[in-house]
Amino acid sequence: MKKRCFRLILFAAFLAFIPSAVYAGVGIGVAAYADRPILAADDVDASLLDEEFTFGANGRIKFDRLMLDALGLYSTAGPSIDLYMTAQLSYDLWIFRLSGGVGPALRFPLADDKDPFDDLRIDWLNAKVDFDIVLGRISGGLSFQYLVPSREAQAIDFDSARGRIGASVILW
Repeated sequence: MKKRCFRLILFAAFLAFIPSAVYAGVGIGVAAYADRPILAADDVDASLLDEEFTFGANGRIKFDRLMLDALGLYSTAGPSIDLYMTAQLSYDLWIFRLSGGVGPALRFPLADDKDPFDDLRIDWLNAKVDFDIVLGRISGGLSFQYLVPSREAQAIDFDSARGRIGASVILW
């Protein structure tokens, strides 16, 4: 049932992507984040900090001032694939773009003997601020991400929240 639901979500995302490509700016690129926490609480979950960097893909769809951002990172500290989605407001000034927003974060553990959907973990608050330099069809910039982890929607844990910094290069 979970796999069927996941396939339906992928199909719906694909159908939404087609008009987005026609009426909006669509960009895809690479990203890397440092896993050393900045602005972290005292009791940060040590299992999230086993490695120095996470890396992956970053996709963005920009409608005037609204930008939808999907960041997929591979974490070797598990291993897992982490998906961070944010709805952002963006502001362009000459070649600079400042955007920020919030959204959910999902963690898909990659174990050989388990279904990744069985151990799906949701970090209910993912806040992200991006500062990019846009040069024609390519942009590059720095990001600050703040995560507030939770095992359940009713148990958001601000005491173990952490921030981290990353960089991305996007081809539009």
